[in-house]
Amino acid sequence: MTTLADLTATTPGLPCRLAPDAWFSDNARERDAAARLCHTCPIRDACTDYALTERVEHGVWGGTTPADRRAFWTGEPWRFDAAGRLRLLCGSERAYRAHFTYREKPGVDCVDGDCMAAHEAVVEAQRRERLAEEHAKGGTVRGYQIHWALGEPACERCRAASARDSAARRSQPRGRRSVQGRRARSRAVSAVRASAEPAPSAPAGVQAPSRAA
Repeated sequence: MTTLADLTATTPGLPCRLAPDAWFSDNARERDAAARLCHTCPIRDACTDYALTERVEHGVWGGTTPADRRAFWTGEPWRFDAAGRLRLLCGSERAYRAHFTYREKPGVDCVDGDCMAAHEAVVEAQRRERLAEEHAKGGTVRGYQIHWALGEPACERCRAASARDSAARRSQPRGRRSVQGRRARSRAVSAVRASAEPAPSAPAGVQAPSRAA
């Protein structure tokens, strides 16, 4: 198995071996200059992989700083994008959110993965979880709306709850019925939207540093 030490020993002209001080300097400008030199390094990926796997907390490795690397200590697949930034490989909820950090469109700007499909799977799972809660109550109007958002026929209990709610509203005076109807629709829409909101992920995975995503 070829190790990073093997690669550095057999790759001539590596600036980090000729003058390594800048890669571990306390001076931000020197570290930035060192990171730029890493961008064209032939063993950049191997160097970065080592620093991520070993969770190296000091120095510039593969053009990444310790702050860049902390967001990737989860072990998820990563890549360098066209701008040389460390990014998660597309196909996960964290990668989906990272597209917005870089003003990209999930799906359109995905590379080697499908972030839209991953996000939709998360949304559906969360809606299913919320629907189970509504079923535990015996079926509700909110459950009926979640069935609708999932694109499926409502179950008998939720359909019955919706029918009872509609009948109760029809029995009210016209003016009051109109106000209550609008409120009920507003609550239902808000509930469906809430069921589609992904649970917040760790800040490091969403708001990545300048070279991380």
